[in-house]
Amino acid sequence: METRGIPEPGGWRDQLTGLEGPDAWQQTLVAEVARSARYGRPMTVVVFEVEGVVELGEDLGEEAARHVLREAAQALRRASRSSDLLFRVGATRFSAVLAETDEVTAINYVERVREGLLPRLPMNGAGMRLSFGWASPARGESADALVRRADHRMIAELLR
Repeated sequence: METRGIPEPGGWRDQLTGLEGPDAWQQTLVAEVARSARYGRPMTVVVFEVEGVVELGEDLGEEAARHVLREAAQALRRASRSSDLLFRVGATRFSAVLAETDEVTAINYVERVREGLLPRLPMNGAGMRLSFGWASPARGESADALVRRADHRMIAELLR
């Protein structure tokens, strides 16, 4: 499936970015939330959307849009530790599971990704927006509820 020229990730591995795909995201998320609850260890989920990629593809061509998505994946890799798990879960959407990470540390991670990606975007990201959300699980919270909280934070950032 494509979103106006941008291929959607599918299955276990995204061919465009080399990141794990949405199926791996779902399985990993459930397992990591359960691990965090079982052992009482911190973890944070980060969701990340690159707004304006579709429009960039329409203006400069599909390869420019694909370049941005590959750069976003690279920015995530550069900001991450080997224990962080990275995913492309939608046409312009990424996520990360940060084990042994509280929300304050996750905010620093988000800033490293943002600072690492903006200079690598066409025209330093003019016409594009990077939106992030993050959340750590509350006691007894499901993986789906955790992602909804991270999504709400990301949406609130978009509305600012």
